[in-house]
Amino acid sequence: MKVLYIDPYVHTSYSRMYKHYDYLYDELRKICKCYLYKKKDFKKLKKVLEECSNKGFYPDIIFFGMGWFNLDEENFSKLDLTNNISVPIVGYFYKAQNFLVQKLNFIKANNFDLMMSAPPKCKEYEITTGIPFKLFPHAADPNTFYDRKIKKQFDVGFSGALHDNKLYVEGSFKTFNIRRRAQKLLAEQKNIKSFLNGSDNISERINSYHEYAKKINQSKIWLATPAPQEEIVSRYFEIGMSGTLLFCSEIPFEYRSILQNKKNCIEFKNDLSDFLDKFYYCLNNWLECQEIIKNTYSEFHSDHSWFARAKSLKNEFEKLLRNK
Repeated sequence: MKVLYIDPYVHTSYSRMYKHYDYLYDELRKICKCYLYKKKDFKKLKKVLEECSNKGFYPDIIFFGMGWFNLDEENFSKLDLTNNISVPIVGYFYKAQNFLVQKLNFIKANNFDLMMSAPPKCKEYEITTGIPFKLFPHAADPNTFYDRKIKKQFDVGFSGALHDNKLYVEGSFKTFNIRRRAQKLLAEQKNIKSFLNGSDNISERINSYHEYAKKINQSKIWLATPAPQEEIVSRYFEIGMSGTLLFCSEIPFEYRSILQNKKNCIEFKNDLSDFLDKFYYCLNNWLECQEIIKNTYSEFHSDHSWFARAKSLKNEFEKLLRNK
């Protein structure tokens, strides 16, 4: 299968900092022939296809990667995908909190054949656009996130953006400043060892993926909450792949077949009313939690790697082509 993969962030200085832009492309090209197109200033998709054909590449599928859906607003108003293009067009919906209306209008106007979506509001997006949306979760890299068999130095850890509500459009979250409040609760506990590095100041984050993965390894428990629009981020799967207990807020309905309380995570309420009770229960019943960790480790490495996602994406491409 030949895939025209359009994503301006793959294999760039930006993706060296945020590697999730690379992972899906790198894994997909192991099982498909891919032509990576990184320009973002084109207006007609037909011109891109002409460039491909001049190099002897005739795609079966056109795929707009997550990096495309992290572009500025203007990109969703100037691009015209029409001109009688017969090749199916698929996109990876991402960053729904930014220019949501413009992105949905872009998808509708250009008559995408299918949208894969990490944000879980697929039915809502389908109604708005008339285009099929299918849940397509993020994943993790098992070559970076695995059990290093190193000593647990911390009872609990957390690192990453705090995603305070004021930074996003109203309705982006079901709760108020949950990461900041959860981190504050943990910081107030005097009888535990914690690594708490959540901040909206990018200079305070862990810049090395290796060091970040190592910190997860060094922690018994690691905190995770959804990104804006209830998007389940890679962190969930990175924790589970690391031999660390995934400790997360209320799981969106659409993700409940993937993330299951007491099976591969421990879930606490969004209002944090049971947060400390659940946290101390885990510490005081660690043998029980180790069974959850063991099950999660096996399941996530098997089902939630980026290679597993690439195979799933290829299956969706094949279904589209069969139905054309």
